[in-house]
Amino acid sequence: MTAESAAGKGAPVMLRILHTADVHLGAKFSGLGSKGDLQREQLRTTFRKIIGTAIEKRVNIVLIAGDLFDSNQQPQRNIDLVVEQFNLLNQNGIPVCLVPGTHDSLDSSSIYRKVDFADSCPNLHIFADQNMSGREYPDLDLTVYGKPNLSNRSRVSPLLGLKPATSTRFHVAMAHGSLHIPEKVAEDDHVFRLEEVQSSGMHYLALGHWHRAYACSEQPAAWYSGPPEWIPDQRERGSVLLVTIGDSGEVKVEPRPVGLRDFDEVEIDVSGPADLSSLRAGIAAGAHQELVRRAILRGLRDPDLIVNAEELVAELGERFFHLTAVDRSHPKAAEISAGEGQLIRSKFIELMQAQIENSEDEHRAVAESALQYGLALLDGKEVL
Repeated sequence: MTAESAAGKGAPVMLRILHTADVHLGAKFSGLGSKGDLQREQLRTTFRKIIGTAIEKRVNIVLIAGDLFDSNQQPQRNIDLVVEQFNLLNQNGIPVCLVPGTHDSLDSSSIYRKVDFADSCPNLHIFADQNMSGREYPDLDLTVYGKPNLSNRSRVSPLLGLKPATSTRFHVAMAHGSLHIPEKVAEDDHVFRLEEVQSSGMHYLALGHWHRAYACSEQPAAWYSGPPEWIPDQRERGSVLLVTIGDSGEVKVEPRPVGLRDFDEVEIDVSGPADLSSLRAGIAAGAHQELVRRAILRGLRDPDLIVNAEELVAELGERFFHLTAVDRSHPKAAEISAGEGQLIRSKFIELMQAQIENSEDEHRAVAESALQYGLALLDGKEVL
């Protein structure tokens, strides 16, 4: 089909796509304690924002590349939310394509088998054929390809069998899995290889499963969108991808932030003239109520500086949405000497230094900390 004949049909000269994945509606967030409910509700709010963005930006189609749901067991309110929002897209003439991922895989208990979304959402296409299939959109001169994940682990590539199968101008594929990286990616993590992407014949591949926005290929363009809202193990603010494919096949990808919560990881050097006041200030710098922070303490600390990561989190945590602290510092044990005249103290140092010397690497830090805590207690110091 020529560009002229397609244009005569009213097909777009360029295609506008909103690509998202890994929404994880219904995630438990058990590690957030009392704030788990807040973040679970925030996922719902951000999902509404995704749909609002698609309508505002007048995209031609929305692609959800797996893990819309965190599991196949969902409360009715999440099902109702999805139906409501997909119907908002329908009212604006925007179709939706979705592939089941690893958390909401198309197994025997799949939510996509239990709930007839297609009946409630006429604009929705769920890829349910176990083999690669295509869904043609003549008005957009577009074919979208995909295949579902049938379980949470598989050695079968989600791109197996992918090739253009129609004469439409635009060809776009969806997949939920891991780009093959030797010795870093498990072979049963729905692995696909870069060669499959490059030989696919697609204009764009909308990927899900990795929790960060990442381009794994330029020709053709293949992107992970990352989750739209913060979930554990994510290292950046959530976004969606606004993708434009021009008439000649050129692709422009624009990440668009939609998440509320932000994440950062800070490293605090406790070596040198550090004290508890400066340590607290370093952890709290830049704190705000929507920030998820991971503070890592590093360096060789003074023997008098006793650190308790849990107490630091209890003291400073209210300044953040969520704070974790990891103590990877080590005391300067070599500077401690067993002086004469303090028999108990000297004997304790002698025994603990022997323990440190004979410890395996993974246990050495524990023994060094035990020495510091013990000395502080013997000297009547406050331990934090």
